[in-house]
Amino acid sequence: MFIEPDLYKMIMELSIIPTVDLICINTSNQLLLMKRNNKPLKDVYYFPWWRRNKLESLEDALVRKWKEELMIDIDLSRIHYLESYDDIFPDSIFDNVPLHCFTVSYVYFLQDDELAHIHLDSQHSDLKLFDLDDPSLHEMVKIRIRDILAKNIIK
Repeated sequence: MFIEPDLYKMIMELSIIPTVDLICINTSNQLLLMKRNNKPLKDVYYFPWWRRNKLESLEDALVRKWKEELMIDIDLSRIHYLESYDDIFPDSIFDNVPLHCFTVSYVYFLQDDELAHIHLDSQHSDLKLFDLDDPSLHEMVKIRIRDILAKNIIK
């Protein structure tokens, strides 16, 4: 669902944006992150996250956006709910407009053959696997890893 930029800017100035993210872990317990081309987090390796459409389930949003932006179909049987987060960014795609997202996070167990089929869209310039204890990870990524380990989603 496309929202005209001026309207989306107004929504972003006044509201919390509902989003969903998918934290991908491969068979070696490494985290798949993509380098963002846009604010917020421009040039930062982060997991993909997306604004949900009205009347769209969380799972439908995940399936839709992975297909649209990364060109692969995900297997919903390998998705595990993690947690909900308030993600607050001092910037956004609009100048001088901070972004506040209410993000529902899921963990996805990525099979080795799926990684080879991911094609990045214009919002990402690179993808890379990271060890879970990599000190260069963004603080929000580290928080989610902490929660994944605390909930024993991976060992």
